Amino acid sequence: MAEVLITEGQIVEKGQVLLKIDDTRFSSSVRETELKYYELLARSTRLRAESDGVDFVVPEEVVKASPTLAKNEKNLYLSRQRELKSGIQVLEQQQAQRRQELIERRAKQSQLVQGYELSNKELKMSEPLVSIGVISEVEILRLKRTVNQLYSEMDANRLAIPRAQSALNEAQQKVAEQTIQFKTEAAGQFSEVNAELNRTKETIFSAKDRVTRTQVRAPLKGTIKQLKINTVGGIIQPGMDLLEIVPIEDNLLIEAKIRPADIAFLRPGQEAMVKLTAYDFSIYGGLPAKLERISADTIKDDKDESFYLIYLRTDKNYIVHKDVKLNIIPGMTTTVDILTGKKTVFDYLLKPILKAKNEALRER
Repeated sequence: MAEVLITEGQIVEKGQVLLKIDDTRFSSSVRETELKYYELLARSTRLRAESDGVDFVVPEEVVKASPTLAKNEKNLYLSRQRELKSGIQVLEQQQAQRRQELIERRAKQSQLVQGYELSNKELKMSEPLVSIGVISEVEILRLKRTVNQLYSEMDANRLAIPRAQSALNEAQQKVAEQTIQFKTEAAGQFSEVNAELNRTKETIFSAKDRVTRTQVRAPLKGTIKQLKINTVGGIIQPGMDLLEIVPIEDNLLIEAKIRPADIAFLRPGQEAMVKLTAYDFSIYGGLPAKLERISADTIKDDKDESFYLIYLRTDKNYIVHKDVKLNIIPGMTTTVDILTGKKTVFDYLLKPILKAKNEALRER
């Protein structure tokens, strides 16, 4: 217990702070949870920006709560963007190399085809000249070797062109996948962080509620009847009663007992007169009231007598006598007269006659 602000017998208003409980532990928990919340909020916003491929703007509430945290998260975003860009540049360089290799392969193929065709033509033109001694057989063998070599190179290069094209396609795909993978990973992390962020929000509400409850406030206007704990520094156990308040309301709720024989004549809304034993009715009068509700079944008292409980609501909580307000406090005993109907003098004169008529010629 940190502070006791009231005393027994004191009248307090609704919402008034009565007791203050030490909130050091709860306040510390709130600060820690709030810091975690801002960290998660900044991270969640960054991951959302990365997954959507848009610029990251630190939430204003994070900037206000922790400029350092906001700066660190922004720097992390920029660092990751540089890393992504650097990785893409490496892949784009590889893509350019593969494209150049394909261009060179195609150019070489054109040269090899042309060289092969020329060498093969030269061979065919030279072969008839061997018989007349213009060209030796050795020269023919050299030409054949050249033609075969060019054909082998041409065939090998022709097979290499599709592989070069595949390598280029793969390099292009890696460039696209680099960005897709980056966004996919960011989206996955965003889902996890956002779920934790929502859980942290609920934790903050709970922690703040505990801090709020360290200020015990009066739920209604009333009088402090009893303080169960009044020692500053005392320990409050869970579920422990702290104090009792007797309500002071503009009207009163009267509890009365009714015999089962009389209950059939009662219904909610009937008017009544409450007479207080503390104030002589003939001098001070009573309090007008209305029947509000009736218990669902009978109740037995210590003497094993059955009765119904009824509740009546008065319009005010005091009696006026000679311009002086006489307060009524809980616990006062009363008697209640309930108006169940109205009869004329003629009704009372006829009642014995009607009763005799109804009971004539009966045997009990």
